[in-house]
Amino acid sequence: MKKAVSLILVMALLMTVALTGCGKKSEGSDEYYEWSLSCEYSSDNHQTIALQEAAKEIEEKTDGHIKITVYPNMALGDYTVVYGQVASGDIEIAACPISPEYDKRAEFLSMPYLATSFEEFEKDYFEGGFVYDVIADIAGGSGIKVMGVLNAGFMGLGSKSFPAEDFATLTGTSSKTTLMRVPGNQVYKDVMGAMGYNTTNIPYSDLYSAMQNGLCEGWLGGSGLTNYDAFRDVIKYFVDCNVINECIPIFMNQELFDSLPEDYQTIVADAFKTAQTTVNDERSEQEAQALKDMESYGIKVITPTDEELAELRDRLRQEVWPKMVDSIGEELLEKTCEHYGVTLS
Repeated sequence: MKKAVSLILVMALLMTVALTGCGKKSEGSDEYYEWSLSCEYSSDNHQTIALQEAAKEIEEKTDGHIKITVYPNMALGDYTVVYGQVASGDIEIAACPISPEYDKRAEFLSMPYLATSFEEFEKDYFEGGFVYDVIADIAGGSGIKVMGVLNAGFMGLGSKSFPAEDFATLTGTSSKTTLMRVPGNQVYKDVMGAMGYNTTNIPYSDLYSAMQNGLCEGWLGGSGLTNYDAFRDVIKYFVDCNVINECIPIFMNQELFDSLPEDYQTIVADAFKTAQTTVNDERSEQEAQALKDMESYGIKVITPTDEELAELRDRLRQEVWPKMVDSIGEELLEKTCEHYGVTLS
């Protein structure tokens, strides 16, 4: 009887050891994590899909020890709330803008012409790039780590009508009669003012009907793809001037990231780096296709030459960047000018 009991105890001990060792990759990796990831976009948007693929990769490579549920369509709340919840650890990860409520320097990301192409975006917005480092510095003050930056396209001008159809005229300094909607952000108003446009502030959710009813003629705030997908029935023109890049950083609670075993840190970081590369490449293709689709749909696409785009870029940097000193501070303005080789007159 004693031998039987001893045998049972030995077998139980062996099973315990076997189960404990199953899937263990490093010290602490026997922990299981269930995280939420808040996303701004719809479930079928390519950014959401890239984030879901990252979550799937992380779960597979950690043998199911890290499970991430992606919540699209701001299901967990507006970005102004979600960003704070990532800082507090109530939400683990979010792909969302930074609200200036947390740091006024967040308006830096609305500066015109930080990047004018997808190649420049990869250089400056990916890890090690100038813009990436600025975002990391801002987020770090709230206890948040930047895991990547998603490219949401370059903004142009979509409108029902223009008094002319020439890029230099439309983006020059002459006074315009076309009333353009801008977001509730002074930078956008300054950009349009530098082009000679009068502006009005209308909520994005009301913009389609506002253009239908003549409350405004057009808008600044969306890329070619956004204009085609959401406004192709109310616009007749699109000016492809790439004036402001819309980017969506991926944020994670820093304390949570630091608490992970090193191999899990690498897996999580690499998955989101892959997501940002995938989104940048896909967006480049989608934007190019959107311009073709607009033309096929009967929308006139007004495209600048390289010289025209460079002239507009240089002028808006000179006119708009200095006006942002109160929000981003002299130090960041000077570093930005130094990085881009801009000497303010």
